[in-house]
Amino acid sequence: MVGWNGTRHRLGGPSGGVRDAWIQGGLDGLWVPAPRTPTRTSRAYQHGSTPKVTKIEERLLDFQLRIEGRTRRDFERAFAEQMDVWSFDYDNEITTTTGDGRRTIRLRLDRTPKVVGRMSMQTTRIDVEMVAVACWPYLTSGTKVIKWEPGVGSHIGTFPISNPTDVPLWLKFEGTPATKWILPDGLSGRMVPIPPQTAGWRVQTRQDFQTLRAAGAGFEVWKAMRGVSFLHEIPPRTPRTELPVEVQGSAVPAELRIHMPRYHEMAWG
Repeated sequence: MVGWNGTRHRLGGPSGGVRDAWIQGGLDGLWVPAPRTPTRTSRAYQHGSTPKVTKIEERLLDFQLRIEGRTRRDFERAFAEQMDVWSFDYDNEITTTTGDGRRTIRLRLDRTPKVVGRMSMQTTRIDVEMVAVACWPYLTSGTKVIKWEPGVGSHIGTFPISNPTDVPLWLKFEGTPATKWILPDGLSGRMVPIPPQTAGWRVQTRQDFQTLRAAGAGFEVWKAMRGVSFLHEIPPRTPRTELPVEVQGSAVPAELRIHMPRYHEMAWG
């Protein structure tokens, strides 16, 4: 674990050191899909209900943390370190290794830690009940970034994408100034034009973000999209696929960077 304060902690099991802390168990919430809440509506005289969207909720982890020290002083320092690193206001990064590679999730406290049993002035080992929340419920294995570099002027081409995970992928784009960029909307075949940009720019295709941002812009440049937005994601388990792209009127060597964040519901998905 990498704490919000930059400290590092090994919580996978006892290390045999003078100060030690590890998770005893209770990480079941990591090994199953993120919790969901189905929503439905019902009119006054309707038989039954009408299903609507299913909301993906935050992920709660309820686990026990064992803290121990070789001496009372070692125990006190180990206990203080753990109480310092777990916060209600900042996230810790927890990384686990599976047969499919490393997976990371960000956790913060959801409830106040509770000591199991009683602690005396002679205690050198104690269990603490912890309840942590992942506000973003997905694990991540990093972000794959590729480049399309056609050069100066106007060009049409393609770039490869894939989504080997079990979570839909919303692409992110970054590019250089040009009269116009035309970007793909997922696998739909629809193309979305980006208005003229005089500086580096960034596009988020996910709909709950501002679509367009420009470097150094003192105003909300996303309004220049005039309501045009991206509508389609890259579905889970999508094999390598070529998507079209076009740039027009680039006075500098054009460069498009495509970001593909790898999110996972299942730790080994």
